[in-house]
Amino acid sequence: MSEETRVKKSDLIKLLDTELEFDQAIFNNFSGEEYASSDDYICTSNIKGIFDLLIPKTTWTKEDYNKQNDEISIAGTETDENGNTQLIIGLKDIKDTFITTSEAVGHLFTPIKMNHYAKFLLEGSGEHLDLLLYNFEYWFKKINPQERLLVRTVIEDGKRIIRCFATPTYKPIDNHVLLYIALWALEQLDASFRMTLPRVDHSSMKLSFVSDEEMNLNGIGKLSYGFTIINGEDKSKTVGIHPTFDLVNNDGSSTTLIIDKPISIVHRGKNVTPIIRNLEEIKDIRNHLDWVISVIKIAHKSKIDDVFAFKIQQEIIKIIGPKQFSRFAEKYYEISSNNAFNLLQFFGRLNEISVSDENDQIKVKVLFWKYLKDYGKNQGI
Repeated sequence: MSEETRVKKSDLIKLLDTELEFDQAIFNNFSGEEYASSDDYICTSNIKGIFDLLIPKTTWTKEDYNKQNDEISIAGTETDENGNTQLIIGLKDIKDTFITTSEAVGHLFTPIKMNHYAKFLLEGSGEHLDLLLYNFEYWFKKINPQERLLVRTVIEDGKRIIRCFATPTYKPIDNHVLLYIALWALEQLDASFRMTLPRVDHSSMKLSFVSDEEMNLNGIGKLSYGFTIINGEDKSKTVGIHPTFDLVNNDGSSTTLIIDKPISIVHRGKNVTPIIRNLEEIKDIRNHLDWVISVIKIAHKSKIDDVFAFKIQQEIIKIIGPKQFSRFAEKYYEISSNNAFNLLQFFGRLNEISVSDENDQIKVKVLFWKYLKDYGKNQGI
């Protein structure tokens, strides 16, 4: 394991801004004192890049403002790097202005039930901006001027961005804290891991970890395990910790199975007790192994048939929509028509079909597991 991609335990606490009450509580409850005096490396590799990125008050400088509606103004619009029209927001007593994200625009207008309408008006802002401004002035300045909003901002590459509007009581788990907790949790599993997917943007984070330990399943392939963490950092989403199992079949096809009941943390609340309780479930991932292996052995003996292929097709269409499915329908029919494949080989080839939306990717991988689990239940497992 290359030390260049790892982090020492004593460095790990840099992820916590202990001037904040919640971060200090995490330090107190998740081995902060022990790590502070340890020169040992943590068990997870390939994390140095995202670790450096998420250290508070460095690359991703976050600041929250608590403002009344009448202290928020729209100074104009700007096109972001994805070609979407965004609002330029001014805050009373703050010299700089901020550009929104598309998610933040939705947050801003959700309380008055015009989030979809606002996004529609923004799509043609040259033509409809006056109407958007009229609605904003009416609702925010005349009807609800003293209602308060939490405005969450970040500075990225020198650009000031609003990534969330929420109620002042909203207390999300920040990405830097969640990374610390994830790495702490992996330390409890008594195995080495590596990060396979670090993805962070303005308002979300997705991290995938997989064990270096591989189990050889005789006549089937190799299985490793880990989990995927998704944090939307937005008021409508939870933190989801999804136990995952990566299977490479002997024929070279591979698939990721995500257990369909994730560990969920709605928000941090007033203390860390619910988080500690939920995180204890991560230790159970090793206990899932025997069960998952039993299901895999059954699926290895079960062949794909036309009825099963049609059910899977309809479920995938529900997730990604008929238009996107049509782009790889021919590939799907080619895979599903080969009745020599067992279920694992079938899912392993479906795994090669690209699904662009990450949330849909998760749903598809959960779908695979649900069907395998049903086979296990039918066999009394």
